[in-house]
Amino acid sequence: MSDDVSDDALLLLVVKADESLFAAGEDIRQRQFNVPRVVMQQLGYVSYGLFGAYTPPILNRIRAQFARLYDAHDLVVGGHIGVFMFRDIFARVGIPHIYGQTAITPMEHVELTDIQKRILVSEPDSFDAYHDQFSDLFDLEYGVRELRAPYAQMELVERFLNLSRLHLHGAAAILTGGYDFRGAVQSGLLATELALKALAAANGLGEEDIRDKYGHHMDRLINDLEPKWPTFDAARARRVTEAQPRYVRNRYAKDQPKRVEVGHTVMGAQYLAGEVTRQLSDRDFKRGAGQPWPRKYPE
Repeated sequence: MSDDVSDDALLLLVVKADESLFAAGEDIRQRQFNVPRVVMQQLGYVSYGLFGAYTPPILNRIRAQFARLYDAHDLVVGGHIGVFMFRDIFARVGIPHIYGQTAITPMEHVELTDIQKRILVSEPDSFDAYHDQFSDLFDLEYGVRELRAPYAQMELVERFLNLSRLHLHGAAAILTGGYDFRGAVQSGLLATELALKALAAANGLGEEDIRDKYGHHMDRLINDLEPKWPTFDAARARRVTEAQPRYVRNRYAKDQPKRVEVGHTVMGAQYLAGEVTRQLSDRDFKRGAGQPWPRKYPE
């Protein structure tokens, strides 16, 4: 084992390992973990701690060199990004990748300034709304990969949920990327529809049956879901969809929703995707926190 390696030499090893793993088809999230592992092997390390007090200094130095290669957004430890509306600005929420057990502080995962966070903490309703949204995004990110039987074996359920997640990801990117916020409306509406239809698919309905029976009529769909899913908050889901623009009408409309309405449209979709995922998996961030708080958002 060799600790007597300069930063320049470490950087060269990191660059070569990154290039090799990229050529092998690994994405940035995989390489963020595997590049340090490869370099540690090249330096003669076989067994070592990955986190905490037992992490060897050389591993921290390797990770620091890897971080020099990419922008912070490229290396954000999260698989899904969501959005939270503070006043009328859109803040990115990153859901962290967790390995094993660890404490999670939701306020550390929203891209607000320190002053904005202090204001958010001082406003109980807004503070609770943020934590509601974080829990929805967390349950979606992890629950979609941990569906219970028989739903995990139902291709349509998994496909609809993953497509809902995909559209939410796109909506959050638009809102937090400085683009025209109106571009997020259709993504939010599609995410809503796909999440609810995933629950219909879990009832055993096929894709054509769902399309022919419900189309874009979310009210009709929720009415049919309500008696079959007793823990699904159909009343809240109904309020969310009733407040959203109509999908087809919005698609061709000259006048589009204002900024705050767009924010609530996307955040409502985030809630519905999380709520559906909770029905189909054992994920429940609030329950896992030990002290579940009453939901404040959406009303």
